[in-house]
Amino acid sequence: MSSQNPRTSRRSFLAGASAFGAVLAAHQIGAGGGTTQEGQKAKSKANGSESPDAPRILSLELLTAAPLPRMKEFYHDSLGLRVVEDRRDRLTIAGGQTNITFVPAPSDAGQPFYHFAFNIPENKIRAARDWQRERSPLLPIPQRLRHADYPNDVVNYSHWNAHSIFFFDPAQNVVEYIARHDLRNRAHGGFESRDILYASEVAFVVDDVAAAVQRMRESVALEQYRGGDSQFRAIGDERGLLLVMRRGRVISFDATERKAVDVFRTTARIRGARAGNQRVTGFPYELAIEA
Repeated sequence: MSSQNPRTSRRSFLAGASAFGAVLAAHQIGAGGGTTQEGQKAKSKANGSESPDAPRILSLELLTAAPLPRMKEFYHDSLGLRVVEDRRDRLTIAGGQTNITFVPAPSDAGQPFYHFAFNIPENKIRAARDWQRERSPLLPIPQRLRHADYPNDVVNYSHWNAHSIFFFDPAQNVVEYIARHDLRNRAHGGFESRDILYASEVAFVVDDVAAAVQRMRESVALEQYRGGDSQFRAIGDERGLLLVMRRGRVISFDATERKAVDVFRTTARIRGARAGNQRVTGFPYELAIEA
């Protein structure tokens, strides 16, 4: 199969690339200090997160301006993910152990786009790269995030002990496969659909990162992950991270059009240390927390 998806035009690819740059840069912010690897492992143990087979992000519901048949074609026909529900007004696919539902966006919602990541076996980033390139283009990676031992489109997150690849879906969501080497989830063989294990990141865009993180931490009773600053922080651990980033961050990243990360309705069901429900004040975010 060709490494270029004929349904992904160069214009739409480049138009979303600066938003990807904002997501990529937000991840990288965490490199400057924060919790040590040993300390984070101790926190993960305290949070009950030792098993790589128990995801924190159980389900997501996201808006999409892309037609649902196109989303189905991408996630089911191309990536091989199971369809859980297929209706005129909603499409749910099983991203491994995480159900992701796409709902048509209202006419006044613009062009919603999100960032979410899937954990994959920690030893399969190269195989995942080759497999995904047969299904869609991969997003280019700046020199500072590359490693000589890996292809140029693989991100080296040394501060997270992880490697990633990124690509767009038909709705211009920034989708990521991430191999987290602190997880004991190696698998044999080449990369297949079943190696898309579960969603392990979802981004929430806010105005005051520190305040939002404080409220969300109190609700889910999870620790802040490694590093972070006034523009980006993460809550949780390797099995699931709530990424909190500042609204309006714009980075021109090999793009002809500048595009800032923005706020779009997000519903998430996650596993935390304390059950409950939370709405993020002033934002269309709903969290249902299961203990």
